[in-house]
Amino acid sequence: MKLYRVQVKYKNIYIDETLEAEDDKAALDCLVKKVESGDVIEKIGAGFENPNQLFITFEEIDRDGTTKVNIGKTSVGVQMGNASVGTG
Repeated sequence: MKLYRVQVKYKNIYIDETLEAEDDKAALDCLVKKVESGDVIEKIGAGFENPNQLFITFEEIDRDGTTKVNIGKTSVGVQMGNASVGTG
C-alpha cells in the first residue's frame, strides 16, 4: 500500500486528506468513498482566486515523511507559463 495526500479545492471548500491505496486511481476512489460516507472534514474559507474552478491534487508520500514528484514526460528546458516582465 502507498500513502497519498489528496487536496480538493472548490468554491469556498478545502479538503486535505491523507490515505492509503494500491495506486493513484485507488487513492481517488478511496477519497470519493470517504466524501460519500461523510468521513471527510471540509475546511471552510479556502479563499481561491477562481472559486468556480475545481482543483484536485494528489501526491505519493514516503513513509519517512518526504514526498515524491514524478516529472515523467517533462524534459529539461521546458518553459512553464509566461514571463512576468516584457523583454522588448
